[in-house]
Amino acid sequence: MSLLAVTYAATGSAAIQLTPDEARDICLGNVAGTSPVDEAIRVDQARVRTLATKPEEWVRVGWGWVRKARLSGDPGFYVNVASCADEALRVAPESTAGLELRGLVLMNGHRFEEARQEAGKILVADPLNPIALGTLSDALLELGKFDEAAAAAQRGADAKPDSAAYARASYFRWLSGDKDGAKRFIRSALSGRDHRDPEPAAWTLVEAAKMFWHEADYDGADAVLAEALRWVPDYPPALVARGRVALSQGQAERAIGYLEKAYRAQPLPETAWLLGDARTTLGDVAGANAESERVVQTGSRNDRLTLALFYATKDRAIDQAVRLIEEERASRGGIYVDDAYAWVLYRAGRIDEARRASDRAIRLGTPDARLLYHAGAIQLAAGNPAGRALVEKALAINPRFDVTGAAEARMLLAKSHGS
Repeated sequence: MSLLAVTYAATGSAAIQLTPDEARDICLGNVAGTSPVDEAIRVDQARVRTLATKPEEWVRVGWGWVRKARLSGDPGFYVNVASCADEALRVAPESTAGLELRGLVLMNGHRFEEARQEAGKILVADPLNPIALGTLSDALLELGKFDEAAAAAQRGADAKPDSAAYARASYFRWLSGDKDGAKRFIRSALSGRDHRDPEPAAWTLVEAAKMFWHEADYDGADAVLAEALRWVPDYPPALVARGRVALSQGQAERAIGYLEKAYRAQPLPETAWLLGDARTTLGDVAGANAESERVVQTGSRNDRLTLALFYATKDRAIDQAVRLIEEERASRGGIYVDDAYAWVLYRAGRIDEARRASDRAIRLGTPDARLLYHAGAIQLAAGNPAGRALVEKALAINPRFDVTGAAEARMLLAKSHGS
């Protein structure tokens, strides 16, 4: 998932065709709320009404809507962002700031190839533009071009070694299996925290907490997430992550409290999936079934990847899962798409294809127990006893990585040992 758009589901907002008057009206739309971000948007909207020929003023309003979307967890505000970008580029079609903002909109809409092209336009004239390099890196990563993405991230860090660059570098290090390097870079990213703009700090803290969780340091992860919620109370990504941690700690009721609050703010299939697992743990069959329906409803609208993996994990609707993941692969790549594809193929009984996809998913040495479990199970199904070591490694690094997956992993080890 991209670093710029990690907290958002795709909205398709970038695809909406608007007249100039409609774009202007949406960019200047009513801002509900009294937070500092809301007040800043209103001030900027008033300013742009008197400076309507200045593209940077429209962009300023657009970035205000970005901050509101991130703080609230509501990707619907990207319609406003897209409209501000459209108006800036109508006023000045070559506006670098307008193109930067449009690139972010395209990333949020999961239009990764178009985002890559948009960043490329900027970099022709400004090869060291840090925002364009960040967008390029994120788009390339989502397209499955890891080495090119890492190179773009490095160029961006060289041009502007700020918190965003350090956070991106941390993620690349983690994906490559360099856990110590990832932690060093995330600490550097956190050193730039700014109370005047708290959301980036909260987001970075969530990313740091994920590293602790992947290492089964559930208490450490929970402490970091508590800090994230001090920076941005009721921050949806932190609530989801804290719910996942509580579930790993065997605290299903506590998990439900965090996850329900997160789902009300941002109804994502991942959150409903975790809620279903928590309710299953408590023996609430009807509640778990209702959450499963939520996964299907929300995933069908805007998250084929999560829905395909959900179906494969729960071993249901596999034909539908195959269709969904194949559609996703038409415009997206990377190790997590490869992993989901491998697991869907495994459930479909297409073991040779699953093994090839799984090999791609673990090629970087990413310390993710789910990837390792899937790879091990697939290798065992292909008749390779070395798969057992991968399953053992998965449970060793994070024994409660997933309610369904961890239970299956233990049963698989017991079965393979007995045989």
